[in-house]
Amino acid sequence: MSEKTKSDRAEVLAANKAFYAAFRAADFEAMDVLWSRNREVTVFHPNWPGISGRQDVMESWFRIMIEGSPPDIEPAAPVVILTRMTALVICDELIGDNRMIATNVFVKEDGAWRMTHHQATQLPEPASQGPESGRG
Repeated sequence: MSEKTKSDRAEVLAANKAFYAAFRAADFEAMDVLWSRNREVTVFHPNWPGISGRQDVMESWFRIMIEGSPPDIEPAAPVVILTRMTALVICDELIGDNRMIATNVFVKEDGAWRMTHHQATQLPEPASQGPESGRG
């Protein structure tokens, strides 16, 4: 792995951590800085319809973080898929005893990694492997 790739990977992971820190702290200004201003942005919050367009996406974050109550959420086990100008971070989201899966997409914009997409969904309960599951 080249030094540039290592550096970009570290920057993407830092941006991903900053996203979750802003979310946990209900720091709307920090969240706003993290999102792209030059690209189309989208978000799929759990149990919400998809939202696109920067104004609507940021309004959704305002509703969750300022008007609502943001969860005590921690990212875990991030996997980074990196290209020259785009990065995907696939990670678990830990909220108490609940575990979700998230995909966060970042683009290189004005020298920094900015979000263009966030999608989180509940993971299904693992199926039983015993005879009562119908598989035995």
